[in-house]
Amino acid sequence: MKKILGLVAALMITAFTFAQSTVTFKDASPSYNKTATSTFNFTFSAVHTPEDIKSNAAYYESYFTVTVTPAGEAGNTVTISLVEDNEMARRVIMRLLVNLDIKMIMVNGAEMDRNDFMTKYIMVD
Repeated sequence: MKKILGLVAALMITAFTFAQSTVTFKDASPSYNKTATSTFNFTFSAVHTPEDIKSNAAYYESYFTVTVTPAGEAGNTVTISLVEDNEMARRVIMRLLVNLDIKMIMVNGAEMDRNDFMTKYIMVD
């Protein structure tokens, strides 16, 4: 019985941890124009530490810079600024999200798959 309760408790903690790893895209608005912007603003939950975000972003410094600002209980405010606004730099943002194991992004209160998000809000046709 103790093993079953322990297993249930572990599963609940694991589920709670995954539920807290949200990333929110803050720029989405009716006037948002992905072709006119080269800076993207996010809020990462506290699951992603500033050190973790910065160390992963360090691999892509030739494509973009990442600024991480602590936002209290909300986690961290992350600004990604393209060094040069081109297709490859925008595509590499996907690599950062993959490295941080981000599968879903919240946009205006709705959860969106990473690939759909990139197509709709980052990549230029």
